[in-house]
Amino acid sequence: MLKCKPIGVLEVKQTSNGKTERNDRIFAVPDRAPFEGDLQDVRHLPARAIEELEKFFQATNALEAKTLEFKGWRGPATAVKTIKKLSV
Repeated sequence: MLKCKPIGVLEVKQTSNGKTERNDRIFAVPDRAPFEGDLQDVRHLPARAIEELEKFFQATNALEAKTLEFKGWRGPATAVKTIKKLSV
């Protein structure tokens, strides 16, 4: 098992077949592996990386006739709350 720590979440509203729902993306990094100087918060990524991640999600959902509305990037505390809410 690979232990990871959540570093943030991209809050997303997704629409498909006239139905809109939340479909947030959680970001995590391995506990023990160095990554971008031990990245603690996804919001500390360079603006270019944030833009590329958003474009990636838009492109992958476009193939499935889904549209995305990005509500915002949040930090580790929100990611933890999101995970806990989903695991209930």
